Amino acid sequence: MKGRLAVKNGKYYVVISYKDEQGNYKNKWIATGLDEKNNKRAANDMMREIVGQFERGELRSPPKQGLEKEDATHENNPLFSDYLMEWLQIAKANIQISTFSNYNRRAKAIATYFAEKKIRLKDLKPKDIQDYYTHLQKNGKSVQECHHMHTVIHRALQVAYRSDYIQTNPADKVERPKSPKYKAKFYTAEQMKTLFEKLKADPYGYIYKLTAIYGLRRSEVLGMRWSAIDFERNTITLDHAVIQCEVDGKRRVVTKDKMKNQSSMRTLPILPAVKEMLLQLKQEQEERQERYGDYYNPKYLDYVCVDETGTLIRPDTLTTHFKSFLVRNNLPVIRLHELRHSCASILIASGVSMKAVQEWLGHSTFSTTADIYSHLNYSSKLNIAETLAGIFDGKPVLQTQDDSDVMATMQKIFYSSDMLDEPPKKPVKQTETFIEETDQPDDEESDIAEFKHVRDEMERLGFETLDEYFDYLDYIEQRQKRKSSSMQM
Repeated sequence: MKGRLAVKNGKYYVVISYKDEQGNYKNKWIATGLDEKNNKRAANDMMREIVGQFERGELRSPPKQGLEKEDATHENNPLFSDYLMEWLQIAKANIQISTFSNYNRRAKAIATYFAEKKIRLKDLKPKDIQDYYTHLQKNGKSVQECHHMHTVIHRALQVAYRSDYIQTNPADKVERPKSPKYKAKFYTAEQMKTLFEKLKADPYGYIYKLTAIYGLRRSEVLGMRWSAIDFERNTITLDHAVIQCEVDGKRRVVTKDKMKNQSSMRTLPILPAVKEMLLQLKQEQEERQERYGDYYNPKYLDYVCVDETGTLIRPDTLTTHFKSFLVRNNLPVIRLHELRHSCASILIASGVSMKAVQEWLGHSTFSTTADIYSHLNYSSKLNIAETLAGIFDGKPVLQTQDDSDVMATMQKIFYSSDMLDEPPKKPVKQTETFIEETDQPDDEESDIAEFKHVRDEMERLGFETLDEYFDYLDYIEQRQKRKSSSMQM
């Protein structure tokens, strides 16, 4: 069965080609009432709706002669609550299952409210929608939830507008409730190192480490598969997701190959520490598979994030466990998704460009990254100032940062003795250097003198911790190297 648009006497018609019970092809013409001029998009929307209704046997016949005028009018002007549920079924084919799950829940709540008001589609006014948002807030709903409700209402009415059911979209004239810009919590590099240390004995520790190092969404880390990891080329490809949503009234775990957006489907380099961790994990899973035999779940053999018996870890389990883990270990409580924010904030604070962070996180646009993390981007402003100063001095422009720069930064920040074979190149950062006992008095005096000097420098520069001071020294060293390189060129 196929549907197409045809024009007759300046009007659009939907033509459905189908086979009857005898297997003969037939065409059914359905008038849209739309003029040919400037209505192609609306006609296409109506065609998809009509074809879908025909497939489900729900295509409504035009009003018969003898119907009262009021009934005929209501046929073309349904209750807004009824139209909303019809639109939901039409939209189902064009959106992801997780999106449909959220739309379905919210559309039912919206329909319940407007059904009591008995407001019809063509009679819906901006004030009616505004009153609904006021009603939501009075009943304890957040501003964010009002925004989600607005998205559903606006999209539904936009289809009605394009289909010429209504002359304008009343949701365009509604002022959504305003909320202060959300600032996510995040861990510093030091807090992240402490977290990694505490995660050594946790069964989900490797998942949280992957989430933090690569700034992954929960759906991305749970959707990671062994077949998408190339240990020879040292790459991880994120092309699969695991989500949890309501399907047929039940909360279910759903796997899907479609990511949140095109940029979310990305390939990232494997850090040496991560490679070692993943290879060890793969070996452990293979040993469990052999040990448990038929009791090991064969359905998820390709998935990285599975439990002892090979069953896929549920998204809500991962979230709940993370919060309880932080509480048990007296760590600052943040949401699981804020490990992603922590990754971004640490990279930006380390001088990695916003563009490189965008690609690492898989944001769809640069503006998304800039909007979320603009308040953290002071270090990049310093780099811009230094670059501009160099340009005016006739020095070459530095190369833009890419994944390799991010990888180097993450390797340095997330160094952990249980994950790496080689120690960091600069052990001088470890504070034991200044308190280690020695049998040589001259060295001891030298160490004490050096410690006093460092303490005085920290006080002069306004640093509270040794790490801040050493980060400053690293910055000076890197700047000198860049200046030397520029002069040689």
